[in-house]
Amino acid sequence: MSEQAQPATQEFKPDRTHLLAAGIMICILLIGISAKPLLLGWVMIFPVLFIIWVFKAKTVVSERGITAHYLFKGKQSATWEEIQGIGFQGSKTVLQRNEGDPFVLPAVSFTSLPKLEAASRGRISDVLSAGRKAADEKVTVVHKDGRQVLMTKEEYAHYEATKQGAAGQRREAKDEA
Repeated sequence: MSEQAQPATQEFKPDRTHLLAAGIMICILLIGISAKPLLLGWVMIFPVLFIIWVFKAKTVVSERGITAHYLFKGKQSATWEEIQGIGFQGSKTVLQRNEGDPFVLPAVSFTSLPKLEAASRGRISDVLSAGRKAADEKVTVVHKDGRQVLMTKEEYAHYEATKQGAAGQRREAKDEA
């Protein structure tokens, strides 16, 4: 099976299922607005702005760098040489630059990190998946006090042997007494 070539640019857009939430929001608002349409009609601007945001906001990853497109402000870009890394502030993904202000990457989240790593050709690494994979290869030992320790399988075998040796010594001490 041949691998397909990675596209030159990849876009990260808000999930279109957000439009369902906007539709529900409109239905709920119509109930309240129907009581006093002239007084409350302006409230309908919020779901409309949300719908426009779903269609306009995006993050574009290309060979030159990353560009973020927003609803109310102009786009912001950074070349790969300018990018220090990405971080998370609450639910927002923030691109850190070597010099200059950081900026938010719309539609990029924890779950899209593997796609971001592939789109950036490894320039932005997916440390969460790497950490998860490393943890999957280990054994979790939960102590009586609730403390958890990750061990490799070899460390766990040694731990169990030591634990069984100590238990055997205690039994022998009881038998002697």
